Amino acid sequence: MKNFKHLKTKPLTTTSSHFLLVLLILVWSTLLSAGQIKTKVNVIIEKLPIDKQEKMQDFHITLKEYIESVEWLEDDDSIPLEVTLQLFLTDTHSNIEDRYKCEFLISSTDVQYFDRRFKFAFQVGDVLIYNDQAVEPLTSVINFYINMILGSELDKEREYGGDLYYKKAQDFAALGKFVRTDFILGWTERNKLIKNVFTEPFRKFRKMKDYYFYGLFVRRQKLDETRKNIRTALDMLGGVLKENAELEEPKQFLNAHYLEIIDIFKDDRYGEDVFKKLIELDPEHKELYEEYISDS
Repeated sequence: MKNFKHLKTKPLTTTSSHFLLVLLILVWSTLLSAGQIKTKVNVIIEKLPIDKQEKMQDFHITLKEYIESVEWLEDDDSIPLEVTLQLFLTDTHSNIEDRYKCEFLISSTDVQYFDRRFKFAFQVGDVLIYNDQAVEPLTSVINFYINMILGSELDKEREYGGDLYYKKAQDFAALGKFVRTDFILGWTERNKLIKNVFTEPFRKFRKMKDYYFYGLFVRRQKLDETRKNIRTALDMLGGVLKENAELEEPKQFLNAHYLEIIDIFKDDRYGEDVFKKLIELDPEHKELYEEYISDS
Protein backbone atom coordinates (compact mmCIF):
# COMPACT_ATOMS: atom_id res chain seq x y z
CA MET A 1 0.00 0.00 0.00
CA LYS A 2 1.30 3.44 -0.86
CA ASN A 3 2.11 5.91 1.91
CA PHE A 4 0.39 9.25 1.38
CA LYS A 5 1.59 10.95 4.61
CA HIS A 6 4.18 13.03 2.77
CA LEU A 7 1.58 14.68 0.56
CA LYS A 8 0.64 18.22 1.48
CA THR A 9 -2.97 19.28 1.41
CA LYS A 10 -4.37 22.67 0.58
CA PRO A 11 -7.34 24.31 2.29
CA LEU A 12 -10.56 23.93 0.32
CA THR A 13 -11.53 27.01 -1.65
CA THR A 14 -15.12 28.20 -1.76
CA THR A 15 -15.49 26.66 -5.22
CA SER A 16 -14.02 23.31 -4.22
CA SER A 17 -16.08 23.27 -1.01
CA HIS A 18 -19.22 23.85 -3.03
CA PHE A 19 -18.24 21.12 -5.47
CA LEU A 20 -17.58 18.68 -2.62
CA LEU A 21 -20.96 19.47 -1.05
CA VAL A 22 -22.76 18.88 -4.35
CA LEU A 23 -20.85 15.62 -4.83
CA LEU A 24 -21.78 14.40 -1.35
CA ILE A 25 -25.44 15.24 -1.95
CA LEU A 26 -25.42 13.34 -5.24
CA VAL A 27 -23.77 10.30 -3.65
CA TRP A 28 -26.16 10.38 -0.71
CA SER A 29 -29.15 10.71 -3.03
CA THR A 30 -27.93 7.73 -5.03
CA LEU A 31 -27.60 5.66 -1.89
CA LEU A 32 -31.05 6.67 -0.73
CA SER A 33 -32.66 5.74 -4.04
CA ALA A 34 -30.75 2.49 -4.60
CA GLY A 35 -33.60 0.35 -3.37
CA GLN A 36 -36.45 2.42 -4.69
CA ILE A 37 -38.81 1.85 -7.58
CA LYS A 38 -40.21 4.56 -9.82
CA THR A 39 -43.95 4.21 -10.27
CA LYS A 40 -46.76 5.31 -12.52
CA VAL A 41 -50.18 4.85 -10.96
CA ASN A 42 -53.56 5.29 -12.60
CA VAL A 43 -56.70 4.78 -10.52
CA ILE A 44 -59.99 4.63 -12.42
CA ILE A 45 -62.79 5.79 -10.13
CA GLU A 46 -65.63 6.58 -12.56
CA LYS A 47 -67.73 3.61 -11.44
CA LEU A 48 -67.72 4.73 -7.81
CA PRO A 49 -70.56 6.77 -6.27
CA ILE A 50 -69.88 10.51 -6.44
CA ASP A 51 -69.03 10.81 -2.73
CA LYS A 52 -66.44 8.04 -3.01
CA GLN A 53 -65.03 9.51 -6.21
CA GLU A 54 -64.26 12.62 -4.19
CA LYS A 55 -62.68 10.56 -1.41
CA MET A 56 -60.48 8.55 -3.78
CA GLN A 57 -59.44 11.30 -6.19
CA ASP A 58 -55.93 11.42 -4.70
CA PHE A 59 -55.61 7.71 -4.01
CA HIS A 60 -53.07 7.32 -6.85
CA ILE A 61 -50.76 9.72 -5.01
CA THR A 62 -51.06 7.66 -1.81
CA LEU A 63 -50.09 4.48 -3.67
CA LYS A 64 -47.23 6.13 -5.54
CA GLU A 65 -45.79 7.60 -2.34
CA TYR A 66 -46.07 4.24 -0.59
CA ILE A 67 -44.30 2.25 -3.31
CA GLU A 68 -41.56 4.80 -3.85
CA SER A 69 -40.85 5.13 -0.11
CA VAL A 70 -40.15 1.43 0.49
CA GLU A 71 -36.61 0.06 0.17
CA TRP A 72 -37.58 -3.03 -1.83
CA LEU A 73 -34.11 -4.00 -3.01
CA GLU A 74 -31.33 -5.52 -0.97
CA ASP A 75 -28.02 -3.64 -0.79
CA ASP A 76 -26.33 -5.74 -3.47
CA ASP A 77 -29.17 -5.29 -5.94
CA SER A 78 -29.49 -1.95 -7.65
CA ILE A 79 -31.47 -1.92 -10.88
CA PRO A 80 -33.36 0.88 -12.64
CA LEU A 81 -37.00 -0.12 -12.59
CA GLU A 82 -40.29 1.55 -13.33
CA VAL A 83 -43.53 -0.19 -12.45
CA THR A 84 -46.93 0.78 -13.82
CA LEU A 85 -50.11 0.15 -11.84
CA GLN A 86 -53.69 0.51 -13.00
CA LEU A 87 -56.59 0.02 -10.60
CA PHE A 88 -60.26 -0.16 -11.57
CA LEU A 89 -62.32 0.57 -8.45
CA THR A 90 -65.93 -0.33 -7.75
CA ASP A 91 -67.88 0.13 -4.54
CA THR A 92 -68.73 -2.59 -2.06
CA HIS A 93 -71.18 -1.94 0.77
CA SER A 94 -70.15 -1.83 4.41
CA ASN A 95 -71.73 -0.13 7.41
CA ILE A 96 -68.46 0.22 9.28
CA GLU A 97 -65.90 1.46 6.73
CA ASP A 98 -65.34 2.44 3.11
CA ARG A 99 -64.57 -0.69 1.09
CA TYR A 100 -63.64 -1.19 -2.53
CA LYS A 101 -63.47 -3.99 -5.03
CA CYS A 102 -60.59 -3.68 -7.43
CA GLU A 103 -59.27 -5.07 -10.68
CA PHE A 104 -55.54 -4.61 -10.54
CA LEU A 105 -53.00 -4.53 -13.39
CA ILE A 106 -49.30 -4.21 -12.62
CA SER A 107 -46.53 -4.35 -15.20
CA SER A 108 -42.85 -3.66 -15.82
CA THR A 109 -40.62 -4.06 -18.87
CA ASP A 110 -41.66 -7.55 -19.96
CA VAL A 111 -44.05 -8.99 -17.38
CA GLN A 112 -47.53 -8.08 -16.20
CA TYR A 113 -50.06 -9.47 -13.76
CA PHE A 114 -53.80 -8.93 -13.79
CA ASP A 115 -55.64 -9.60 -10.54
CA ARG A 116 -59.44 -9.63 -10.62
CA ARG A 117 -59.95 -10.65 -6.99
CA PHE A 118 -58.85 -7.76 -4.86
CA LYS A 119 -60.84 -6.11 -2.08
CA PHE A 120 -59.68 -3.59 0.52
CA ALA A 121 -60.80 -0.93 2.99
CA PHE A 122 -59.50 2.61 2.83
CA GLN A 123 -60.38 5.82 4.60
CA VAL A 124 -59.18 9.28 3.57
CA GLY A 125 -56.10 10.07 5.62
CA ASP A 126 -54.97 6.46 6.04
CA VAL A 127 -51.19 6.13 5.97
CA LEU A 128 -49.84 3.05 4.20
CA ILE A 129 -46.99 1.43 6.14
CA TYR A 130 -44.82 -1.42 4.92
CA ASN A 131 -44.93 -4.51 7.12
CA ASP A 132 -43.70 -7.94 6.06
CA GLN A 133 -44.78 -9.59 9.32
CA ALA A 134 -48.49 -8.78 9.24
CA VAL A 135 -51.36 -8.90 6.79
CA GLU A 136 -53.07 -5.82 5.39
CA PRO A 137 -55.55 -6.29 2.55
CA LEU A 138 -54.22 -3.41 0.43
CA THR A 139 -50.46 -3.27 0.95
CA SER A 140 -49.98 -7.05 1.16
CA VAL A 141 -51.28 -7.45 -2.40
CA ILE A 142 -49.04 -4.63 -3.64
CA ASN A 143 -46.06 -6.12 -1.78
CA PHE A 144 -46.71 -9.53 -3.31
CA TYR A 145 -46.74 -8.27 -6.90
CA ILE A 146 -43.83 -5.86 -6.49
CA ASN A 147 -41.71 -8.77 -5.33
CA MET A 148 -42.95 -10.93 -8.21
CA ILE A 149 -41.76 -8.25 -10.61
CA LEU A 150 -38.45 -7.84 -8.79
CA GLY A 151 -37.93 -11.60 -9.02
CA SER A 152 -38.45 -11.40 -12.76
CA GLU A 153 -36.08 -8.45 -13.11
CA LEU A 154 -33.26 -9.89 -10.99
CA ASP A 155 -33.37 -13.14 -12.98
CA LYS A 156 -31.96 -10.98 -15.79
CA GLU A 157 -28.90 -10.09 -13.71
CA ARG A 158 -27.74 -13.62 -12.86
CA GLU A 159 -29.00 -17.20 -12.91
CA TYR A 160 -31.98 -17.43 -10.56
CA GLY A 161 -31.07 -13.98 -9.26
CA GLY A 162 -34.72 -13.33 -8.39
CA ASP A 163 -35.00 -16.16 -5.84
CA LEU A 164 -34.86 -13.84 -2.84
CA TYR A 165 -37.72 -11.67 -4.12
CA TYR A 166 -39.82 -14.61 -5.25
CA LYS A 167 -39.41 -16.05 -1.75
CA LYS A 168 -40.54 -12.73 -0.29
CA ALA A 169 -43.62 -12.93 -2.53
CA GLN A 170 -44.13 -16.47 -1.30
CA ASP A 171 -44.06 -15.21 2.30
CA PHE A 172 -46.68 -12.56 1.56
CA ALA A 173 -48.85 -15.20 -0.14
CA ALA A 174 -48.52 -17.45 2.91
CA LEU A 175 -49.66 -14.59 5.13
CA GLY A 176 -52.65 -14.10 2.84
CA LYS A 177 -54.51 -17.01 4.42
CA PHE A 178 -54.65 -14.98 7.65
CA VAL A 179 -56.42 -12.02 6.01
CA ARG A 180 -59.84 -11.24 7.45
CA THR A 181 -62.49 -13.34 5.70
CA ASP A 182 -63.99 -10.25 4.05
CA PHE A 183 -60.72 -9.68 2.17
CA ILE A 184 -59.57 -13.25 1.50
CA LEU A 185 -60.45 -12.97 -2.20
CA GLY A 186 -57.61 -13.85 -4.54
CA TRP A 187 -55.04 -15.30 -2.15
CA THR A 188 -55.63 -18.86 -3.36
CA GLU A 189 -54.79 -17.77 -6.90
CA ARG A 190 -51.77 -15.75 -5.73
CA ASN A 191 -50.46 -18.79 -3.88
CA LYS A 192 -50.78 -20.85 -7.06
CA LEU A 193 -48.97 -18.15 -9.00
CA ILE A 194 -45.93 -18.09 -6.73
CA LYS A 195 -45.80 -21.89 -6.36
CA ASN A 196 -45.58 -22.12 -10.13
CA VAL A 197 -42.38 -20.05 -10.10
CA PHE A 198 -40.45 -22.78 -8.28
CA THR A 199 -41.61 -25.65 -10.47
CA GLU A 200 -40.63 -26.94 -13.90
CA PRO A 201 -40.86 -25.73 -16.63
CA PHE A 202 -40.96 -22.22 -15.12
CA ARG A 203 -37.47 -22.63 -13.68
CA LYS A 204 -36.22 -23.37 -17.20
CA PHE A 205 -37.87 -20.16 -18.35
CA ARG A 206 -36.07 -18.28 -15.59
CA LYS A 207 -32.72 -19.83 -16.52
CA MET A 208 -33.35 -18.93 -20.17
CA LYS A 209 -33.39 -15.24 -19.21
CA ASP A 210 -29.86 -15.49 -17.86
CA TYR A 211 -28.63 -16.56 -21.32
CA TYR A 212 -30.71 -13.96 -23.11
CA PHE A 213 -29.67 -10.96 -21.05
CA TYR A 214 -26.02 -11.98 -20.90
CA GLY A 215 -26.21 -11.99 -24.69
CA LEU A 216 -27.55 -8.44 -24.65
CA PHE A 217 -24.88 -7.39 -22.17
CA VAL A 218 -21.99 -8.31 -24.51
CA ARG A 219 -23.72 -7.13 -27.70
CA ARG A 220 -21.47 -4.14 -28.42
CA GLN A 221 -18.23 -6.03 -27.92
CA LYS A 222 -19.08 -9.60 -29.00
CA LEU A 223 -22.01 -9.78 -31.40
CA ASP A 224 -21.27 -13.42 -32.27
CA GLU A 225 -21.46 -14.35 -28.59
CA THR A 226 -24.69 -12.37 -28.31
CA ARG A 227 -26.25 -14.36 -31.12
CA LYS A 228 -24.98 -17.65 -29.71
CA ASN A 229 -26.50 -16.96 -26.27
CA ILE A 230 -29.81 -15.78 -27.68
CA ARG A 231 -30.09 -18.84 -29.94
CA THR A 232 -29.56 -20.95 -26.82
CA ALA A 233 -32.21 -18.92 -25.01
CA LEU A 234 -34.71 -19.44 -27.84
CA ASP A 235 -34.03 -23.20 -27.83
CA MET A 236 -34.71 -23.24 -24.09
CA LEU A 237 -37.86 -21.17 -24.57
CA GLY A 238 -39.08 -23.68 -27.14
CA GLY A 239 -38.59 -26.46 -24.58
CA VAL A 240 -40.54 -24.49 -21.97
CA LEU A 241 -43.51 -23.92 -24.28
CA LYS A 242 -43.42 -27.54 -25.40
CA GLU A 243 -43.85 -28.62 -21.77
CA ASN A 244 -46.53 -26.04 -21.02
CA ALA A 245 -47.97 -24.02 -23.88
CA GLU A 246 -50.31 -22.19 -21.49
CA LEU A 247 -47.62 -20.28 -19.61
CA GLU A 248 -48.20 -16.55 -20.02
CA GLU A 249 -44.75 -15.29 -19.00
CA PRO A 250 -42.87 -16.72 -22.06
CA LYS A 251 -45.47 -15.17 -24.35
CA GLN A 252 -45.12 -11.82 -22.59
CA PHE A 253 -41.34 -12.12 -22.88
CA LEU A 254 -41.47 -12.68 -26.64
CA ASN A 255 -43.96 -9.86 -27.07
CA ALA A 256 -41.58 -7.51 -25.27
CA HIS A 257 -38.40 -8.57 -27.10
CA TYR A 258 -39.34 -9.72 -30.62
CA LEU A 259 -38.23 -6.46 -32.27
CA GLU A 260 -34.94 -6.61 -30.40
CA ILE A 261 -34.35 -10.19 -31.60
CA ILE A 262 -35.15 -9.21 -35.18
CA ASP A 263 -32.61 -6.39 -35.01
CA ILE A 264 -29.92 -8.77 -33.73
CA PHE A 265 -30.46 -11.47 -36.37
CA LYS A 266 -31.67 -9.55 -39.44
CA ASP A 267 -28.13 -9.41 -40.90
CA ASP A 268 -26.94 -12.77 -39.58
CA ARG A 269 -26.15 -15.41 -42.18
CA TYR A 270 -27.88 -17.99 -39.96
CA GLY A 271 -30.75 -15.65 -39.16
CA GLU A 272 -33.32 -17.55 -41.24
CA ASP A 273 -33.16 -20.50 -38.86
CA VAL A 274 -33.83 -18.15 -35.97
CA PHE A 275 -36.83 -16.56 -37.70
CA LYS A 276 -38.29 -19.97 -38.56
CA LYS A 277 -38.02 -20.91 -34.90
CA LEU A 278 -39.64 -17.62 -33.89
CA ILE A 279 -42.61 -18.37 -36.16
CA GLU A 280 -43.16 -21.53 -34.11
CA LEU A 281 -42.69 -19.82 -30.76
CA ASP A 282 -44.46 -16.55 -31.56
CA PRO A 283 -47.03 -17.06 -34.35
CA GLU A 284 -48.64 -13.71 -33.50
CA HIS A 285 -45.77 -11.99 -35.32
CA LYS A 286 -45.41 -14.58 -38.08
CA GLU A 287 -45.79 -12.12 -40.97
CA LEU A 288 -43.01 -9.93 -39.63
CA TYR A 289 -40.62 -12.86 -39.23
CA GLU A 290 -41.41 -14.07 -42.73
CA GLU A 291 -40.00 -10.83 -44.14
CA TYR A 292 -36.53 -12.09 -43.15
CA ILE A 293 -36.91 -15.56 -44.72
CA SER A 294 -36.03 -15.94 -48.39
CA ASP A 295 -38.45 -17.62 -50.80
CA SER A 296 -35.82 -20.01 -52.15
